Amino acid sequence: MSSYYGDRSQNVPSWDSLEAADEDDVVDSSEYAYASRDHILFCIDASKSMQTPYPDQSNPEGIIRGQSALHQVLAAVSEIERRKVITGPADSVGVLVYNIDPTKIASSSSGNYKPGTHIYQPLTTINAEEIKKIIKLVERARDEYTAQEEEEGKTRQPEVLGETFPPCKEGDELNIADVLVTCNFLFRDAGTKLAGNKRVFLVTDNDDPPGSGSNREPARTVYGDLLTYGITINTYFVDRPNHRFNPTLYWNDILNREPEEDAPSQEEPEVEGLAKLSEAMNELVIRHAPKRVQFTIPLKLGGKNGEIEIGVSGYALVSSQGKGQPKYVRMRGQAVEEVLTKSEYTSAETGAVLRDEEIGQAFQFGNESSVRNVLEKNWWESSEGQAQAQAVADEIVRLDIEKRRKLEEGEEVDDEKPEMSRLETSNSNGDTKERIVARTRLQFTDQEVKEFRSMGLDPQIKILGFQAPQNLSVDENIKHSYFIYPNESAYTGSTRTFAALLKSCLKLDRHALALCRFRANTTPEFAVLIPQEETFTSDGAQDTPPGFHVIVLPFADDLRSQPKGYTDNLTATERQAKLMSNIVKRLRIKAGKYRSEVYPNPSLAYHYAQLQSLAFEEDFDLESMIDEIDKTYPKYYGMHKAAGDFMAEWNRSIEEDERCAEVLKGGTKRAVIEVDEEDLVDVVGAYQEGRIEKLKVQELKDYAKFHKISLGGKTKKSDIIDELKEHLEKAVNGAGKKAKK
Repeated sequence: MSSYYGDRSQNVPSWDSLEAADEDDVVDSSEYAYASRDHILFCIDASKSMQTPYPDQSNPEGIIRGQSALHQVLAAVSEIERRKVITGPADSVGVLVYNIDPTKIASSSSGNYKPGTHIYQPLTTINAEEIKKIIKLVERARDEYTAQEEEEGKTRQPEVLGETFPPCKEGDELNIADVLVTCNFLFRDAGTKLAGNKRVFLVTDNDDPPGSGSNREPARTVYGDLLTYGITINTYFVDRPNHRFNPTLYWNDILNREPEEDAPSQEEPEVEGLAKLSEAMNELVIRHAPKRVQFTIPLKLGGKNGEIEIGVSGYALVSSQGKGQPKYVRMRGQAVEEVLTKSEYTSAETGAVLRDEEIGQAFQFGNESSVRNVLEKNWWESSEGQAQAQAVADEIVRLDIEKRRKLEEGEEVDDEKPEMSRLETSNSNGDTKERIVARTRLQFTDQEVKEFRSMGLDPQIKILGFQAPQNLSVDENIKHSYFIYPNESAYTGSTRTFAALLKSCLKLDRHALALCRFRANTTPEFAVLIPQEETFTSDGAQDTPPGFHVIVLPFADDLRSQPKGYTDNLTATERQAKLMSNIVKRLRIKAGKYRSEVYPNPSLAYHYAQLQSLAFEEDFDLESMIDEIDKTYPKYYGMHKAAGDFMAEWNRSIEEDERCAEVLKGGTKRAVIEVDEEDLVDVVGAYQEGRIEKLKVQELKDYAKFHKISLGGKTKKSDIIDELKEHLEKAVNGAGKKAKK
C-alpha cells in the first residue's frame, strides 16, 4: 500500500547552528519519492444488482438485515480514505461510479467523460472535506437500514443511495471500454503531479457486461493504454446471491489474464470482492516506510589511499515515526491560511535589524566575561599584539636561562612572571586577584568550522583493513546501522566490484574496518562493514538482499565503565528454565512470528485519532477506542488463564533460590549487594580528623550498609552524616578506651 514520510522533528547538533545551509546536505529523494505516493481511483458499478440488498438472514438473536454491495463498497472506501489520512496524506483518491441513469443526474461528461458515469470524488490529494462527504453518505444509508429493523418484510435499499446514484435501466449498461477510457482521462486530468503508484480499484458483480461478445477489442486496447501510462487495475468481483462470479466469461480476456489465475474452484474458492476490500483496509493499518536513501558517496579500497573507487548508496532500515511538525497558520479571515515564517536578528542595544554580514559566531573561553567585536581585526593579530607576544616569549626564555644559571651557582631562585596583560577579577569573598590573559581565538568563520568538523575528509567510505568477527563485540553497536548497496550510476562497474568484495568477505569470514563520512554536514566516524548474503524464500522470491551493514563504532568518550556494585547475571537452574519454557509456550503468538509493524505506537495512534475526530467533526470517546488505539495493551485475563499456574510456580522457584537474597523496601524488591570490609574507606578516621565532609556519598552509604545502620531513606550528605554521628562517636570513644588500656 502507501508509503509516506511526513514532517518529523530532528535532533539538530550544536555544531549545525554554526553552519549555513549547504546544498550537499540535502538528502537525495529521487529513489524514494516515486514509490512513496499512492494514487487510487475507485471505479464502482452502480447497476440495479449492485444496489439490491442481500437476503436477510435469521439467527436465534433475530434477523440480520442484508445490505447492498454498493453500500458495503462505499463503507469500505470511506474507511480506506480515513486511514489514508494517517498512512498516506500525500496520496490521491478518487471515486468514479458508472452505470448511472444520465437522465436523472447530471453526467460528468465534461471533455471526454462518457455519459452514464458520475465522478463522485475527483482524483485529488486526500482532504477532509471530500472524506466527510462520503462518510455522511454512508451514515445516512446506515441510518435508513437501522430504521427498517423494527419493520417487517424484506430489507429495502436506502433511498439516499438511489437518489445519489440512480441506476440505469437493464440493458443500458455502459461498455467497459467507455468506463476504462473515463478512468484514463481522470488520471490525465489530475496532471503530472501523480508521480507514484497508480491503480484502479474496479468493483463489479457483472461477469458478462454488454458488448462482451463483439466489443472486446476496444476494451483490450484501452486496457493496454492504461498499462502504458503505468496504471494497473485491481479487480474486486462481487458474487450475487445464488450466482458465483465467473471471470473467465469476459474479464480474463480483456485483462490478459490466464484462465487458471481466477478460475473458481470448489476445493479452493476464490476470495470474494468485498472480502478482498476488507483485506486492503487491514493492510492500511501498517504504515510502511520506504527504503530511504540517506547518502550516495564513493567507497574506496585497495592501495595506500584507496586506488579503487566505486559508488554506493546508504539506506536507513530503521526509522522513528513522529507526530510531525505543526504549521503556523493565520486564524483570521474566512479560511485558515498558512503563514511564512522569517527569522531576523536585532541589536540588543539599538533594536535595529542586523544584516548577515554584521553577525558573527563566537565561543566563550575560560573566564572571559565578554567577547571582542568580531567585525574588528583581532588585536593579537595586529603588529602591536604580535610585538607584545614576541616580547613575552623572549622574557620567558630570559627567565628560564637566568633560573638555570642560579641553580648551577646555588643561588636562591625567585618565581618571576613575565610582563603580560592583566585583568582584575573578584572571587566569591570579594577579594581581588590578578589573573593572566593568554591569547585566545574566540571567533571562527563558517569555513573554519567546516574544516574542524570534516578533518580534511570528503564524504566517503574508506576501507582501512579487514578482521575476523571474533574481534568485534556486540556492545560496540551504539546507533542504528546503515545498509549500503552499489550505485552503478555514479561509477560504471560499481556493481561488479561491490559483488566481488562481498563474495570475498563472505568466503573468508571477514568484515571490513572503514573510516566514514556519510554526508557533508557530519563528522568522520569509524565503522565496520558486516557482509550479508542474499537469501531467497521457498517460492524463489528474495528474502534478504546482498550488501553490507555499516555499524558505527564508538569513540573512547562513548564507552562507560560498569556501575559500582555491578554483578553478573545469575544462571537459571534447570528447573527454573523448564518452568519458564512452559510459560513461553502458552503465551506464544498464534501466528508463530511477531510482526512489530502490526502494533502501532499508542501515543501516535492516540494523536491521530484526536486529529481525525477533530477534522471529521466527530465525538472522541477514548474508552470505546482504547482497543483500537493501543494494540500493545496486555490481555491480562487471557495470559493468567493460559499460564497463571506456571507463573506462580516460577515465582516460588525464584523465592526459594538461596542466591536471590532479597529485602522488601518501599514495596519493591531489590537485590542485596555484598560489601567487603577491604573496599570501605576509613570513615571513622575521617570523622576523627574532621574531614568526613570530603568523603563521597556512596562511600558513606557503603559504610552504613556494611555496619547495618539505617539511614532512614536520607540521600543528602549532611543528613547521612547526622545519621552516622552516633555510631561514629561510639567508634571513636571505643578506640580511645582501647588505646588507654
